[in-house]
Order: sequence, then structure tokens, then C-alpha cells
Amino acid sequence: MKKQSINKESLYLKQTAKTSPIRKTVRIAVIVLCASAALIYLLFTWNKYKIDSSSEAVILAQSLQAIFHPEEIAELSGGSEDLQKPEYIMIKNSMMRLVRTTDKIEFAYLMGQKDGNIVFLVDSELPDSQNYSPPGQIYEEASEALTNAFRFKNTVFEGPVKDRWGYWVSVLTPVTDPASGRIIAVLGFDFPAADWYRDLWHQMIPDMIIILFFMLSVAALLIAENHYIELRSVSSKLAFDEALFRSVYNQAPIGIAIVNDKSLAIQSEMGIDSVNPMFQKILGRTGRELVGIDWPDITHPDDLQADLDLFEQFKAGKIDSYSLVKRFLKPDGTYIWTFMTISHFMDEFRDSPMHLCLLMDITAEKEALDALGESERSKSVLLTNFPGMAYRCSYDRFWTMQFISEGCRELTGYAPESLINNRDISFNDIIAPEYKDIIWKKWVCALDKNQQFKLEYEIITAGGERKWVYEIGKSILNENDEAPYLEGIIFDISENKKTEKKLMYNSMHDSATGLYNRAHFDELIRKDHKEHLTVKRAVIGINLNELMSMTRTYGYYYSEEFTVNIAQVLNRFASETRVLGRTYEHRFVYYIKGYDNKDELYDFARKVADTLEPILAAERISAGIGIFEINPEEELDLNRISRLVMIVSEKASGLDDKEIGICFYDEVIEEQIKCEEAIKRELTNAADLEEDSGLYLQYQPILDLKTNMICGFEALARLKTEELGPVPPAQFIPIAEKSRLIIPVGWEITRQAFSFLNRLKGLGYDDIYVTVNVSAIQLVKDDFTDRLFEMIYEMDVNPKNVGIEITESVFASDYSEINKVMDRLRYYGFSVAIDDFGTGYSSLSREHELSIDCVKIDKSFIDRIVNVSCG
Repeated sequence: MKKQSINKESLYLKQTAKTSPIRKTVRIAVIVLCASAALIYLLFTWNKYKIDSSSEAVILAQSLQAIFHPEEIAELSGGSEDLQKPEYIMIKNSMMRLVRTTDKIEFAYLMGQKDGNIVFLVDSELPDSQNYSPPGQIYEEASEALTNAFRFKNTVFEGPVKDRWGYWVSVLTPVTDPASGRIIAVLGFDFPAADWYRDLWHQMIPDMIIILFFMLSVAALLIAENHYIELRSVSSKLAFDEALFRSVYNQAPIGIAIVNDKSLAIQSEMGIDSVNPMFQKILGRTGRELVGIDWPDITHPDDLQADLDLFEQFKAGKIDSYSLVKRFLKPDGTYIWTFMTISHFMDEFRDSPMHLCLLMDITAEKEALDALGESERSKSVLLTNFPGMAYRCSYDRFWTMQFISEGCRELTGYAPESLINNRDISFNDIIAPEYKDIIWKKWVCALDKNQQFKLEYEIITAGGERKWVYEIGKSILNENDEAPYLEGIIFDISENKKTEKKLMYNSMHDSATGLYNRAHFDELIRKDHKEHLTVKRAVIGINLNELMSMTRTYGYYYSEEFTVNIAQVLNRFASETRVLGRTYEHRFVYYIKGYDNKDELYDFARKVADTLEPILAAERISAGIGIFEINPEEELDLNRISRLVMIVSEKASGLDDKEIGICFYDEVIEEQIKCEEAIKRELTNAADLEEDSGLYLQYQPILDLKTNMICGFEALARLKTEELGPVPPAQFIPIAEKSRLIIPVGWEITRQAFSFLNRLKGLGYDDIYVTVNVSAIQLVKDDFTDRLFEMIYEMDVNPKNVGIEITESVFASDYSEINKVMDRLRYYGFSVAIDDFGTGYSSLSREHELSIDCVKIDKSFIDRIVNVSCG
């Protein structure tokens, strides 16, 4: 046996001796190859840095050329007279400042051609400097590159070149006349050649260090390989060192057992235990406990058959060894997972039933693997059903994907694997072009501040569709606090964006007409006011309040459709300087900018009115157009502008013989507004039952022509203010109706009329009646009759002595509702009359539809009849 071992060692040494020259040759070849590669790399890097530095110098020169204006350079003649020219001084100062602030540039100068020579026009040196070149000095060392710069329009880089001032690297940029395209001068910048090459060598230092480390690594590998060969040679000589074996056997982190067939514990012929301590620890049994136990007895039933099959093949010599993951039963009844390897004990004992069993406890790894598998399964399910795309990518301009979830397919239209390592396309190619730089800068900022990345942007899918996405990401830092990878999720927010866009549109536009609404219209005016626009601005309001009567008559949808048609007509006149909006239900407004005078505003308003008149006339609707000019010197008050435009547009109705009147806001209108405000204050006092109220009644007697005696009185409301004096009813009644003060004022009039009736009653005139005018606004209130009867009861008034007069405005109301009120009044004894019949749109054919007792015909109606008869 010993002789056989010696023969093997001799054979190994002979083979090693034969292969040594080959290994030596290979090592030399490797060294030469690595050195050549290093040299080529350094040469390549040198040329690259040289080209990069040249390109940077050219770009710098081209960007600095913008400082000098061709118009100023064209003024230079190349003679001493230039010294007094402001253009020369300005360019001179700019060059000196440029050289001072730019470390790399030593000289800057402008050269021109004069009498066939290249001369200095301006340089960056002080006049007292020895390097100073005055205007017109001939540059005798002009190179071919400088000559070509005057012939061609390309920026030229040359160097190193030598002249009287030293060695330089120069950049020459032609300056052309913008009008003719002719080269009028050459702008030059000189960089010291020594500094230039010193910078190149500085740039080469990291690469030389890399090459040095590379060569050291190669040397280390060769040394390590040589050591490996020596160690292998030594290990072959120390095949079975007993001391080393005992140490390894007893301290091995894996269980080792010498097994005799199926019996675990035997006494080895070599005088050692057949199972090492770790084997006993793994099985949870001592060597004595293992005596008499066969390993099939403590093998998990589910693993036993597979183990027996492999063991029979091993015993039959069909396989030299086998490995198996199996479970062993511990004394406490639990099972332990192990990785078992069975092999021959030694070649000399191949025919012996003894074999070697190696055991590793993998219970923790198995549990961790199962947990990891479950975790991976959960993550896989989560990522598969994730409503978006999860990713892990490199921190580079391509966003090279290392991992990407299945949601990529639905989000981008590309299969996930097509983006991994940029196989078919990079994620950067999917990003819409206008967002690429934004995303990069946003990531740079997030990393600098160690913040989470959040951004909405657009991508272009495989089908060419643009999608809005929302990305949330974070950097993954390594031990050097660098961010080689980024992780995050990307959601499809296209539908949200559509909804956001729709909401934004709805917030700015009227839903029915699509025109700008009040909020956005005000914002336009407010924005222009903040920008202090110098052009004239005005607001033109179109008041269509009479459309409310159309709504009552024909319904909401009819009037709304009519309003939409009006909006379409008005929109024909809209432009960039004439913005149209719908600020209220029945009001449209133009915001006019850049007009010349009031005549232009009036002509525009007249065109609008002429277009609307036939449309409104068909529905018997009038309108008013109010014009308000914005004073840029005044503080902007949008509420005031809106109110005044509304007022002048209302006043515009009926100003002339046309259906649509036009009215400017001016001093007269302002006075009228003040007057109306004073009237409104007085009416408010009356509504609040103030004692000093200027509202009072005058009683016009009604004569019975049969008896020639007074049979009643008509209560006529009158108003007197301290500011205006007496105010006629035709002036304050419309104001009361418009402000809705007509309701409380109407009750105050009724109260005073009933008090007068009681005074007549106290004087013995029980048969005298008093009529009171009631507005249609007050009449259609739900509580009108109840409150009237309550007042009659409180003031002890006989309804038969009370007459109710209503105006023709009731003809625009719902007859059925009006008749219910009047029928109830007549039932209790009230008399009901139509007042001022013939002044409006009423007719006798419609009068019989109302439940009334009499008609008071206005004198103007009788006069027209008389005039027609006479005619």
C-alpha cells in the first residue's frame, strides 16, 4: 500500500515538472499581453482627454464670442485712431476682464486683415505691458490655421505653436458681419502649452493609477497561482496527516460518521470514535445512544425509500456517492432537516461495508428558504396584481432596469424582459422627450437631499400612446453612501389627469355655453391689472334678465337652449383682445383690450346689438349693453366693476327706439346710481319701520258719477328724501321691485292705508273704500293672503272696504297661481282691479283670463283710440 502511494506521488511530480515550462511561458505571455493592453489604454485615454480638452476650449471660445458684438468690432479700423474709439475701449475692457476671470486663458485678442497683412485690432494686455500689441501691429508669425480662420467660417484649434511670446495652444473663432456674412475679424484665445499638457497629465493620473492597480492585480494573481500550485504539491505529499485529521474531524462544523452498512456507531480500527461531536449534536444523541441504532430507524418515513434506493445503488457500485436532503428523528419526537452525503471511506476500503457519512444541519436554512419562498410567492402575487409597475434600476441616464414587475406590460406595452439591461429598449427611450432632463434633475436633487423622488410625467407606450404616470422612488445606498440603484413604483394616472383636466376646464368655463365663467373672467382682469398693462381696457356687459320671464313661461330647458344660442352668436365677435364670458345666468361680458377710443367700443357694441336684435325680437325680449372703462390708475375692485356694469346694462334697456340700448358708465350714470342708492336707503328705512322714514301716502278721491259723491280713495305711495326731496313713484317703485324691498314696503303701504280707512270709519264713513296697489312680486308670495287677512284682523278692517289693484306685470306670471290668490280675495269681499291697463303688453283678449272685478284703463290708451278714430 505504501509503495502504491509513493508511485502516485512520483507520477504527480513528473507531471508537474513537465508542465512547469508551459506555465512559465503562459505567465510571460499574460504579462506581455496585460502590459500591451495597459499601454494601448493609456494612449487611447491620452488622445481622448486631448480631444475632449480641445472640444472644451472650442466650446468655451464660441460661447465667449457672444460677449463681443460684431457691430462694435466692425467699427475698428486696425490703426492707432482706434485707441480713442468707445468700441475699442469697451472691447478692450471686456477682454481684460475676461482674462482676469478665466484662469486657463492667458491672452485674448482680435485680429483683422489690413493691406494683405494680419494685424492686431485689440488684445487683453495693458498698454504698459511688454506683451501689449497696439492696434495695427502686424502679426508676422501668422500660421496657416490663422490664415484659414479668415478664409473659412469654422472655429480653429491649433497647438502647440511658438511665437515671440512663447509656446501656446490657441483657439481661433471667426467673427462675421450679421448683415453680409463676411468675416470681419478673428477672435483668439491663447492657453499656455505647459499648463495645457499639465492638465492633461493630471487627468491621466486616475487612469495611470487604475493601470497600476491592474498590473499589481495581475502580478498578485500570478503569485497566487504559483502558491496554489506549490500548496497542491505539498497537500499531495501530506495526504493523510493524522494530527490534522483528528483536529478537523473533532472540530468540523459538519457531522462526520464512519458507518458500517446501516449501523451508525462502531469502533473504528484507527482508534477513534466513528461519529464526531457535530454528528452527535445534529442528531441530538450521544455516541452510546447511537449504538444499536440503524439509520433507517430514525429516518423520516417520507424520505426513507429514496435514501434506501440510492444506498442500494451505492453498495452495488453503480454510483460512487450520493447526496440527499432528508429528515432525521430526534429523541424529543421532532425532526431535523439535514443535507447528507454518502461516499466511500477510502479507495482501499471500496469493497468494505464501511462508508463515510457527512451531515449538515440545514433546518434553519430550510425554514428560511420556506419563509423566503412564501415571501417570494406573496411578492410575486402582489407584483403580478399590482396596479402599476415596480422597478429596480441603475442610476444612469438610461435608467437601466435590473428588475421590473409584470405591470410593465400593461403600463408601457413592452414585455418586462425587453427593458432588463436595455435589451430591446431603455426606459429613458419610453419617457416623453420634454420630461427626460426634468426627471434627471429631479432625481439628482432628491439624492442630494436624501429625499423621496415624486414626479408626474408622460411616457410613450409601444403603441405610440402618451400616458401620464406618477413615480415614487428612493435610492438604495451602499456601504460608501453611494446610490448605485434606485427602486420605486410607477402608477398610470392618465384617467386622473383627464379628470383633473376636466375639473380644471369646468372651474374656468360655464358648463352650458363653454364660455369663461365669472371666476376665470375676474382672474384675467386681475392678472392684467397686476402686469400694469398700458393698453386701454374695458368691460362690456350684455344684460338679458328678461330671459327669466321666458323661463317662467316656457321652462328652464327652453330658455337655457336659447341662452346657448345667444352665446354662440356672441362668440363670433370674440378674439384674443375680446374675451367673452358668462358671468351670471342671463349676463354675458366682453373683456376688451387694446381699443383706441370710445367710438370703437360703441361701434363694437352696436354690431353686437344689431346681431342680437332680430333674435331677441322674435321672443319679444329686450336687452341692454353696458360699457365700463377700467381706469388703470384706480385700485382694482372687481365687485364694483361687476355691479356698475350690471347697472348701466340695465339702464341701457329702452334708452332708444331699438330693442337693445347701449349705455356708457359716466358721470351722469354715476349720479343716477347715487340717487338710486339714496332711494334704496330710504326704502330700507321704510321697510324697517323707521319713524323718520320718508315714505308716506296721498289719497286720491274716487268720484261716483251717479251720485256725484266720493265713494273711495286710491292710496298713492310717495317718497321724500333729505338728499333728493320728493321722488316720483315711477322712479322709486322700480327700484323697490328690483331690490325686493317692494314686499316690506308694500306691507307698510297697506298698513298706512288701513289706518286711514279706520280714521274714515271713526268719522262715520263706513261705506268709503280704499284701494291699494300691490306688486306682482308681493302678490305671488306664498304667504300673501294669510298675512293680509292677519293684518285685516289685527286692524279690524272690513275686506269689503278694501280694493286690490295690480299692474299689467301679472300678465307675465302664471295665471293659475294669480287667479287662486284673487279668487280667495274676492270670496272674502275684496275687489280686484287691473291698474294702468294699456300701458304695457296686455290686451282685452287676455284680460278675461284673470279673476278681476274691474279694469282701470290708462288715459294714454284712450288717447291712442281717439287718435286712431280721428285719423
